[in-house]
Parts: sequence; C-alpha cells; structure tokens
Amino acid sequence: MKESLPELLGGCRAGDEAAIAELVRRFQTWGIDLARALVDDAGLAEDVVQEAFVTALQQLDRLREPMAFPGWFRQIVRTHANRVTRKRREVAVADMEGAVREECSAPDALAQEELRECVRDAVRNLPAAGRATAELFYLDERSCGEVADLLGVPTGTVKRRLHDARKRLRDMLLGYVRGEPEEREEAEAVEAPKTRLPL
Repeated sequence: MKESLPELLGGCRAGDEAAIAELVRRFQTWGIDLARALVDDAGLAEDVVQEAFVTALQQLDRLREPMAFPGWFRQIVRTHANRVTRKRREVAVADMEGAVREECSAPDALAQEELRECVRDAVRNLPAAGRATAELFYLDERSCGEVADLLGVPTGTVKRRLHDARKRLRDMLLGYVRGEPEEREEAEAVEAPKTRLPL
C-alpha cells in the first residue's frame, strides 16, 4: 500500500532510508525538470536537485504542514538553481574582464572600477535586443527563464542573444584595450542603439 505524504515525511524525519528513497523517487523527476528549465544544463540540474534533497531532509522539521512539501521543495530547488545561475554569471563576467586584462600591459592596466565601467559602457553599446537581454541577465541577475518572460521571447532566443552579446562585448572590449579607435568608432556607429538605457 502506497504511503501518504505525511506518513512518508514522518518516516524521513525518523531517518528511515526506505522512506527517504521513496521521497526521492516521487519528487526527483519533476525536480530535475524544474531545475533544467532554470539552469539549462542536465548535469547541473541533477546536482541542483541532489543538493535540494539534502537541504530539504536537513530542514524537514521546519515544514509544519506535510501536504505543503511539493511547493516547499520547489522553492528549495529554485534557491539552489539561482545560486548556480548566479555563479555561472559571475564566471562569465570574470572571463570577459579577464580577457581584457590579458590584453593590458602592466604599465597601462585599467583599474578595477574603470574596467567595470568599461564593461557597462560596452553593454550600453550593444544592439537594442542584445542590450536589454544582457542588462537583465548580467546586471539585474535574472535567470534565462525570467529574461524570456520579461521580454516575451522563447528561452532559446535569450540564450542566442546572450551568446551573441558575449562575442560582441569581447570584441568591443578587446578593441578598446588594444587602442584601435578607428575600428572602435566604426563598430560603435554600426552597433550603438539610437537611445541608450541608463544602468
């Protein structure tokens, strides 16, 4: 006979390994589906859900209403997924800044704040669609799904725009550091939107 959710959670609280295994079996698939939609990576989605189960089991005593477990667990998955997404975003921004630093010679290296401002200026000079997408994802720290909802486009479109934006940003920033004003001005004339959004 299949255990009710309150019975199952009671077993989990008592450390019953069979109950824990059954809880994982019941909620793992949709947990991974949710995590995959949030982080867009099957391997990372599995890691997110594994961490979410560990957190849920550690904090199970905080759940007052057993029937609220699905929504509670969903929020834990979202929290872990957002942490992973934030970390990936920080790595992407650090990679762009690192690429610029590699082109700088020691005597004329840009100061950290100047470098950040340089990146922000480059984002402002992206074409309108790419600029809005990059601002929401990198500066406002929204997930791909949230950006897609806000802009009313498919998630795949957001990912393509971010990919294109990273390439353009890298080219723009490296051109700036290398001191190629003519090429930079020409690129800006083509790429800069007529109106710029303040960051």
